[in-house]
Amino acid sequence: MVHLTSRAGYFLELLLNGAFVVIYTLVKNKKLPEVLKIIPADYYNEWAVWAAPFLVLFTMIIHFRRSESVEDFIRKYVFSLIILIPMLITLGDPEFSYWLAMVHLFSTFISLNEGVESKPEERSGNFEWIYSTKLTPAQTVILSFGGIIFIGSLLLSLPIAAQAGKTIKFIDALFTATSATCVTGLATISIVDEFSPFGQVVILALVQIGGLGFMTLSSSLALFMGKSLGVREQLMMQGMLDSSSSQELLNLIINIVKFTLLIEFLGAIILTIGFFNADYEIGQSLYLGFFHSISAFCNAGFALFNNGLEDFKFSPMIHGTIAALIILGGLGFVVIQELLEAFKNKKRIMDFSLHTKIVLTTNFLLLAFATTYLFFGEFLHAFVEYSLWEKLQVSFFQSVTIRTAGFNSIPMTDLHPHSLYMMILLMFVGASPGSTGGGVKTTTFAILVQSVKATLTNNNRVEMFERTIPNTIVVRSIAIFIISLITVSTVVLIMMRVEPGKDFLSLLFETVSAFGTVGLSLGITGSLTVVGKLVISALMFIGRVGPLTLVLAVGEHEAGGDRLKYPESKVLIG
Repeated sequence: MVHLTSRAGYFLELLLNGAFVVIYTLVKNKKLPEVLKIIPADYYNEWAVWAAPFLVLFTMIIHFRRSESVEDFIRKYVFSLIILIPMLITLGDPEFSYWLAMVHLFSTFISLNEGVESKPEERSGNFEWIYSTKLTPAQTVILSFGGIIFIGSLLLSLPIAAQAGKTIKFIDALFTATSATCVTGLATISIVDEFSPFGQVVILALVQIGGLGFMTLSSSLALFMGKSLGVREQLMMQGMLDSSSSQELLNLIINIVKFTLLIEFLGAIILTIGFFNADYEIGQSLYLGFFHSISAFCNAGFALFNNGLEDFKFSPMIHGTIAALIILGGLGFVVIQELLEAFKNKKRIMDFSLHTKIVLTTNFLLLAFATTYLFFGEFLHAFVEYSLWEKLQVSFFQSVTIRTAGFNSIPMTDLHPHSLYMMILLMFVGASPGSTGGGVKTTTFAILVQSVKATLTNNNRVEMFERTIPNTIVVRSIAIFIISLITVSTVVLIMMRVEPGKDFLSLLFETVSAFGTVGLSLGITGSLTVVGKLVISALMFIGRVGPLTLVLAVGEHEAGGDRLKYPESKVLIG
């Protein structure tokens, strides 16, 4: 944690943090390499008690000497101060010091430029070393998600990430890290049986980072520590978040993190009460509450139960809270912000922006359709033993999770094939833009429907809510839909080739679930071949960053002046 005045000094600090955590992790799990066993394990425990707070305190002294004022010091390094105080209070407890050191390691990693000094006029923000590479927004998204997945895979493949007596293969660690970062929820191995609490916390951290977006999270942390975003960083973030001004961008970044943490905290408290009422101990209830709250709001679908949420399908406090978190997470941060402002200022629905109107209307119609279809379609089949109220609960919850969340309150294999196919269609649509979900997005689907309507009514304009959709948006929506359809179709063909023993419906369901970052499965995920796991991992990645983003990352280039315009010519279609 020694802060030097160079980039090498920063990485040395990160290395010291990491070395402490890794060595003590091996000690905790009694998997210390032979070369380190020359020192008795008890000495490592004593070393951990003093080393963790000493390193943090030593770092704080260097930080303080380099800060412009006490206020500047507190603002920039508040996370380390928050960690140091309980470390000193609980001095002598190696377990507590270990977990606080883990938190400090994460905060050190996330604030990459904290230890790098440069002239103010030469700085371009908290991540200037990323932006100085002149990557496009699409390429930055790809690299940031890819980097997080790689780091997560390494962490999940460590011995500490596995339960006692278990070993996590790297392919399973890679698949799980991809699924968590891409907030999907598919898993080749049991999260609760195979992964230790450390592994589960890593998965949860990846879900949170993936849900918010690494660049959004890092930029918000920079702003919280009193740093400013450089011009290039602001322009890149504006492209990612579709913001029109710098001030709007800063407010949006802050509000995204603020809303996320607030909603997840409130959801965690309610879920904790629900799990406590379900006869879980208070400590376990807290853990389950926070884990499932974050997983639900980020639309990840990871559950700490091997049968999903089947044991709680008739517990409204649990499945109702999770459903509410899924809906909020799937609306998108822009819509949530506008809803809160409307509630505060008592705005009418008609005063909402066109984007919010489309998102709310499309979500409501898709939710109503799915609930009705499942209720009547499975009334005398999968739901035959349930009461009327229970049928409504299961139908509503499963319709909420279909499009991106991936939680299940009933076994998917109990449903009719036609119900499963309906779910495939809705998984392909997915959540809304700017949300934590995947798919082609609700707005894309709505614009395509309206464009079909305009064609059938011989209208050369696509109109919604007394507004005209620009042709560029219509063309972009068609491109997203076609690219997504081609991507899914291609992967289905590949999966049929590499997984010959599995039926078509299961493979199609698995493929669309991965593309839509949903996480539902017909039970074939764990039996996939290595090639199948790699293909599904790649598809989850494409589904999270967006197929159009991936295409732009590969082929986007700056236009060199006005392009030549060719004369128009008619072509017969239809």
